[in-house]
Amino acid sequence: MKRLAVFFVLLALLLSGCHTPAPEPEPDPKPVVTEPADPEPEPVPEPEPEPEPEPEPEPAEAPSPAFLTAVTLLGQPLSGGSVTVENRPYVRLRDVAGVLDGDLTLEGETVTLCWGEKTLTIQATTGAWTLDEASGTLTGPVYQDQGELLAPMALLTDVLDYDTCTNTAGDIRYFYPRTYWEIPEGYKVPVLMYHGVSDDTWGAAELFVRPSDLEEELKYLKDNGYTPIWFSDLHRVDEIEKPVILTFDDGYNDNYSELFPLLQKYETKATVFVITNNLSYNPNFMTWEQAKEMADSGLVDIQSHTVTHPHLNAISREQQIDELQGSYEAILEHIGRPPTVLCYPYGDFNTDTQDIGRGFYQCGIMMNGGDYTTGTNTFVIPRHYVPRYTTLGTFAYLVD
Repeated sequence: MKRLAVFFVLLALLLSGCHTPAPEPEPDPKPVVTEPADPEPEPVPEPEPEPEPEPEPEPAEAPSPAFLTAVTLLGQPLSGGSVTVENRPYVRLRDVAGVLDGDLTLEGETVTLCWGEKTLTIQATTGAWTLDEASGTLTGPVYQDQGELLAPMALLTDVLDYDTCTNTAGDIRYFYPRTYWEIPEGYKVPVLMYHGVSDDTWGAAELFVRPSDLEEELKYLKDNGYTPIWFSDLHRVDEIEKPVILTFDDGYNDNYSELFPLLQKYETKATVFVITNNLSYNPNFMTWEQAKEMADSGLVDIQSHTVTHPHLNAISREQQIDELQGSYEAILEHIGRPPTVLCYPYGDFNTDTQDIGRGFYQCGIMMNGGDYTTGTNTFVIPRHYVPRYTTLGTFAYLVD
């Protein structure tokens, strides 16, 4: 019986286990989706350093410049004079710009000099230059020396077209406007001879024209279409309407105080022949400073009347050389350009005078003789004398 009971208990347990609900199946696990990782950024290459810009070329430093000579340009000394660079003479461009009242600039290796309406450019390394429509190449490069630009001195003659000479000692070189002496033939040019300009007189009274009379004469010339010129203008006489040359002998002080203001008022050119030993020494005559001021005005041409005003035909050849050369040297020194015209004192000269004169001058001027006609001997140029008591009618006759 006990066994049977145990049997039924076991059977019941077995049957109850069969009805236990099966556990719900676990859902299939979701597939794991592996998201791709963000790509690592590619390393940015370091930028290559930009090459430093090459410096713009500049003028080279001058190799060992050495002082050469003093230099005067248009009557003004260049403070730096001239120096030698590689056996060539050079000048400071700043000095040149100062005389021309111009501006000097440097950009890279391009040098620019501007004055008036002109512009000069130079490539420093090659020396290539342009000026207006002209161009060329300098005799050497432009150098620098302690901040100063140095250009070949030939710039003054080859590019700026100045003439040049040295004094007898050779220690000063002068540059000045070029003059030309190929004179067209067959043109009548009245040359008038004056001396002093003053109401007061001393010595020979007839030598002093009154300022009021001279003003009438200048006004007559202007109103009647005359063109007062210098002797250096004769090369273009064929282009000038009614040319006339006004000359004043000796260089009296009234040429500065009375004549010069009238020339400025009427914008008239004149030539003053100076006795060089009298200037700055004799109170009746101009000073060199006054003569230089007149010359720099562009209205007055300072020319030679010898050193002491002798009768040249009455002295020796050696004395004549002293008179003609001494006057030449004095005017060159004080005015800054050499005289080209010699006025014979008293109108006296001989063959020695003309022979010596041709070594220094282009023209020789007499006292009298009437009208000058171009194409004749330039060492016997005649003049009309205009004394104190000349009437305006007589003056008109002389120039007509």
